[in-house]
Amino acid sequence: MDFPVDGPGTRRRSRLAAGVDQGFYAEVVKVVNYMALILIAVISTGILGLGLELRSDQSPYADGIVTTATTTSFRTERSTTRKRRVWTTRYRPVYTFQTRTGEATYDDPSTVREPPQLGRTVELSYRPSEPGRARVLRGWHGWTVFPVMFTVIGAGLLAFIVYALGVILIRSRVVSRP
Repeated sequence: MDFPVDGPGTRRRSRLAAGVDQGFYAEVVKVVNYMALILIAVISTGILGLGLELRSDQSPYADGIVTTATTTSFRTERSTTRKRRVWTTRYRPVYTFQTRTGEATYDDPSTVREPPQLGRTVELSYRPSEPGRARVLRGWHGWTVFPVMFTVIGAGLLAFIVYALGVILIRSRVVSRP
């Protein structure tokens, strides 16, 4: 066997002396690269889907009616830390709006730190069969900070994967040519 000397009194077995083929390592690295790309693709698809789902919760129902609602009241929620030293108060607006059959109210599940202004108007979408399950329309067609952030990150990661796969495929064809 071949034992090259690295320094005074030290010896290290070379890979070839141990009988390990260099091509084997290249194949293992290639498989690991593909698995990492697949993992990143799955994660980025999930992030992209989350961004689009967040947007859909803030956009009008496809079969719904868009109307103007008025803040008529709010609900107060108090919470504390485990040691009960810091109390936080959150407010949930309650909106009233006119439907074809009369007046309806909607309790917004999102909370705010300051009490909502009574009489403030917002746009919301509701289905005629379920006016109590309305959606407050926020942002530009439902695009607010979080949906945009998740969608851009997910799409960016997917673009990176397409680029990386292209680079890997081009290099494998260039290297494998005689």
